[in-house]
Amino acid sequence: MGPFAGAHYVGLFLEECARLIEDGGASVTDQRFPPHYLFQLPVPDRTSALLGAHGEYGQVLQALSEQMDGMKALGARVVAMSCNTAHAWHAELQGRHPGMALLHIGDATADYLLGQGETEVGLLSTTGTVKSGIYAEALARVGIACREPNEEELDLVMRGIYDGVKAGDSELGRACFASALLRMRRRTGVTGFLMACTEIPLALRTADVPAECRLYDPGRLSARELAWRALA
Repeated sequence: MGPFAGAHYVGLFLEECARLIEDGGASVTDQRFPPHYLFQLPVPDRTSALLGAHGEYGQVLQALSEQMDGMKALGARVVAMSCNTAHAWHAELQGRHPGMALLHIGDATADYLLGQGETEVGLLSTTGTVKSGIYAEALARVGIACREPNEEELDLVMRGIYDGVKAGDSELGRACFASALLRMRRRTGVTGFLMACTEIPLALRTADVPAECRLYDPGRLSARELAWRALA
């Protein structure tokens, strides 16, 4: 999926592995990290597919399923997807590959936020992620309200992702994401925000938002669960 986002996810996974190793009382050495793979192949745009453009829904499913097959051939038993929007295909992929555990980024995030005492959060994500209900459903399961962006805010996020980070312009991405967050903050009153596209935390930092706002990176929370599974 997003190549830079995929590489970033591996970094998060390694950081979480190191933390778990240290928490277990051991020193962090190369040999204590679990075997892991980054399977990076081109996949049609997930948001475009969910919005019905070009009949790509089935193409995305097939491409993701082929990556699962590749992971299985390598001996992987637990798989995580760095792309948030790709989780719209989670149930179908898990059904096709029952012998592998496919983590769900929404569930990992919801469980963590519940532990943090959050009761509502704002969603910064692609149009596809909003439409799929990935986070709204997972958060509702644990009683947390999901405040979704309006059309203007969503346009800013999408511009930051596609014209910004994916195009190599992180400054544009940062400006768009920060503007969308500020507008949501004023409109909804929410102070906790999910950076629910892997391109967002590549550009947006805590220093870019009001002091009362809390940023959560679902990618890190997914990587944390993957690290725990890998080291179990």
